[in-house]
Amino acid sequence: MQNFKKNLGFNLALIAIAALFIVGCVFAFMAYRGSAASSLALERARKDQANLLRGHVFVPGAAEVSLDDENVRRAADDVKELEAHFASLRAAIAGNPELAIKGRASANSAELSALLRESVDGWRKLALDQGIKLAPNDPTAFGFHRYIHNQGTAPKRDFQKVDQQRQVIDFIVRQLAESRVPGSPLLIESVDREPIETFMLIPEGKPGAGTYGPDGDVSRNEVDEFTPSRTFDRPGLVETLSFRVRFVGYTPTLRTFVNKIRNSGRPVAIMSIDVGLPAKETEKLLANGSGVSASAGLPAVSTPSLVGGFFGAEEPAVPAAGGKAAATTEDKRVLVVPRKLSSFVVQIDYLSIPEEKPAAAAEGEPKK
Repeated sequence: MQNFKKNLGFNLALIAIAALFIVGCVFAFMAYRGSAASSLALERARKDQANLLRGHVFVPGAAEVSLDDENVRRAADDVKELEAHFASLRAAIAGNPELAIKGRASANSAELSALLRESVDGWRKLALDQGIKLAPNDPTAFGFHRYIHNQGTAPKRDFQKVDQQRQVIDFIVRQLAESRVPGSPLLIESVDREPIETFMLIPEGKPGAGTYGPDGDVSRNEVDEFTPSRTFDRPGLVETLSFRVRFVGYTPTLRTFVNKIRNSGRPVAIMSIDVGLPAKETEKLLANGSGVSASAGLPAVSTPSLVGGFFGAEEPAVPAAGGKAAATTEDKRVLVVPRKLSSFVVQIDYLSIPEEKPAAAAEGEPKK
């Protein structure tokens, strides 16, 4: 200890040199490990590059595809074709811009409430003038039962979308009224819609996060609101407003209605058609109100033969003078199946293209 104190400066210098040596060894070891990891990453990148340049078999039995200039050019051309095809699909779905149904951007709660009541009254008057029946006990409110039967209520948000629904329903109701053959019975049971103004924000972690979706507890008690099980909606690609029309009538009315919807030029899609038998009370209501029997409008004919005129109008075998059959050219129709009232449920989707949002600026890039 005495010797250490005598040579204190020399000994401290030795300790400092030893400490520096140890630190240097540690840094050298760490640098070596980092260099080894960099070498491994570089070697892996070189192997990946070699594999890309050599080619890869994507489909068994097909030729290898390599990352050369020709394939890069072809891939760029494919991307351009896909973008053009995507643009053509958007244009086909959107349809003619002049026939698009858009809600009022300036609509507010009070104005929309008055429009809804005015429209429902107008549709009921249209049905009355056209001889179309509504449910006698609780006539349809055409999708707006929650506002028509609750005084002082009005949509709280999504005013433009709700007004768009109102205009689409107006289009559907008028097409159905025009599809009815004069004198043919028709009863509109209900026109239903999606209550989009009551949808809730979908939380993170669930499909469609950040968008609005139906809340199962909100529209449970409303008679003219529904959540479609089938829809054309595709998040980010196609937006839809679903409607459901329930009515009772004859098949020609349904056929004309479907054709008028399809040929209207508007961006609509018929998602489903369900056919059933109406209730006995509905049949009695239509029979009493229209005075039209199940086979009205069809000519009375004699009892059909064994084949029932299936292969064309038959010529009656009436013996003439001289034992020769006299041919007739009169066309007679044979009633094979009597017309029956049916209950129809038609779901119609109104399609629209979501507005493209500008791409977010890259991180660190100044906003212009």
